[in-house]
Amino acid sequence: MNIAIIEDEMPALQKLKTQLGQLGHYKLVYHSEEPAAFLSAFRQHQVDLLFLDINLPGLNGVELSKQLRNAGFKGQIVFTTAYSEFAVDAFTLGATDYLLKPYTNERLALALSRVAAHRTPDPEQLMLTSKVGDKVTRIEAGRIEVIKLEHGHAIAYTSESTYPIDSSLEELMATLPDTFIRVHRNAIVNRLKIITLERWVTGGYLLGFAHSGLQVISSRSGARLLRKKLQI
Repeated sequence: MNIAIIEDEMPALQKLKTQLGQLGHYKLVYHSEEPAAFLSAFRQHQVDLLFLDINLPGLNGVELSKQLRNAGFKGQIVFTTAYSEFAVDAFTLGATDYLLKPYTNERLALALSRVAAHRTPDPEQLMLTSKVGDKVTRIEAGRIEVIKLEHGHAIAYTSESTYPIDSSLEELMATLPDTFIRVHRNAIVNRLKIITLERWVTGGYLLGFAHSGLQVISSRSGARLLRKKLQI
């Protein structure tokens, strides 16, 4: 994957380059502290992913991303900043992720996994069926953050609601795409929806999710699987 970095703080640039080297094989094809320079030069480089600081001299990262899209830039953008207040603007502009400095290797690995998922063409979206009484609801699997076993029944959590699923977790794992991970005997998670991982006293991870507000604790074996899948 070809990567460009726009960052005006040399320590932050060097740290990101080191982290990328530790996490996988990525090719840095461009880096600069001048946003306007990349706006002029991006067509000369085949950039798959741009790490873009927001607080930049002359032209901030949010405005640069707008101009890049208008100029035909097709790569994905991950914002890196110490300021959380720009997150809504970033995702409105179609950013793949938003990293708050200082970020760990684990958080960077999550961002890279989201980038990889966006680069892979999706097959026809898998639909799950939820039935409550006479009402049947079809749910896109990609909208699901967590599926938990509660009182013997599988419950799917999305950002806006919960849905009972008449299948076992084993049956669901046999049909769900590989973005889903069985992290505990009672829980399946969508790795693209994880926003935080915290080491837990039991040897697993405490996982936080993007929109549902759920927290899930993985088992030790689930933690090993997470590290493998997320390359952390």
